[in-house]
Amino acid sequence: MKSLPFAGPIPPVHQRVSVFRIFLLVLLLYSLPIVLYAQSSEALSIGTLKAVPGEIVSGNLVVDSGVDQGTTIPVSIICGTKPGPVLTLLAGLHGTEYVPIIALQRLKSLVQPNELSGTLVLIHVANTLSFKEKMVYNNPVDHKNMNRSFPGKKEGTLTERMTYTITSEVLPKSDYYIDLHGGEFNERIIDYLYFYYNCPDPEMDKKSYELAHAMSNKYLFPFDYTWIADTAASEFSDFEALRQGASAITLEWGDRGIVTAEELEVATSDLLNVMRKTGMLEGEAYTNEHPVYLENEQAMTCNYDGIFYPLTDRGQYVIKGTKFGYTTDYWGKVVEEYFTPISGIVIVTIATPAIKKGQVVGRVAEVRETFERK
Repeated sequence: MKSLPFAGPIPPVHQRVSVFRIFLLVLLLYSLPIVLYAQSSEALSIGTLKAVPGEIVSGNLVVDSGVDQGTTIPVSIICGTKPGPVLTLLAGLHGTEYVPIIALQRLKSLVQPNELSGTLVLIHVANTLSFKEKMVYNNPVDHKNMNRSFPGKKEGTLTERMTYTITSEVLPKSDYYIDLHGGEFNERIIDYLYFYYNCPDPEMDKKSYELAHAMSNKYLFPFDYTWIADTAASEFSDFEALRQGASAITLEWGDRGIVTAEELEVATSDLLNVMRKTGMLEGEAYTNEHPVYLENEQAMTCNYDGIFYPLTDRGQYVIKGTKFGYTTDYWGKVVEEYFTPISGIVIVTIATPAIKKGQVVGRVAEVRETFERK
């Protein structure tokens, strides 16, 4: 008979059982905090909404009333069964930019928690009041532009409280953030995006670059992080996200408020590709290898109320001094003409006749031969 691996007499059966039970109890007590911590670290709360692994939760993020009325922001949280990053996709900062809004509804139906590593946060319509009123650029209550109001103010007007709510409830919990835009009712705009370089953290540079090149937008606009002073307000949601430690980009899809099946397919495909790139979904991610890089964006501004006549179109290459368009008064007299200040690509042009003093009629950017990430 093979000798036992210990010396001395064999303990009685009841003692051996008791020792085994004590061992199991000690093991359970040590393991329980680890298990609970792992589960709670994967759960995500936004406002009063909370999703645990395996759940899809939808509801409203409440913006309380203050100096003016309050509102709500519709949110969905898809919490994966496997650990991973938090990706926030925000649509509808401007009320008539529809392609991203519809794309997020499609994405919600395609992403299942059991296939997801990490958590997907969908801000379906950040500015529901502008959306309902079909109002371009600004909030109908305080007439402020939501994407010029970050980080917001807790005691400010409605737009400022809305941005404050997103700044405090959403951005700190995001590892990746994409602000989704498009051409409003009055805009003809190319599909392009902004990404940042010269960030304080080189890893943030790398991840923002990868986010940008996981999208199929033809035109990419590298934006120098140091252009905005440390003491200045962020204004833009993506820049506020960067300041809070998330890798972030902003993009444009579609124009004039028109939603086409082709644009929706591209938008949905690109967002799924971002999720593969960040390791949230399985599968190989594609990379946009040959984008057109832009720089030195220049705007042309109207100095009169009246009727605008565009003479160029989005995506058109123009040389410096090209006549971009003109404005007449209400009786047809030409009161102002616009000439391109640089040679480059027309990014956007106003596509509706109505124009007012101080409004941008169009923007042009120079073509950059290449962009090398340091």
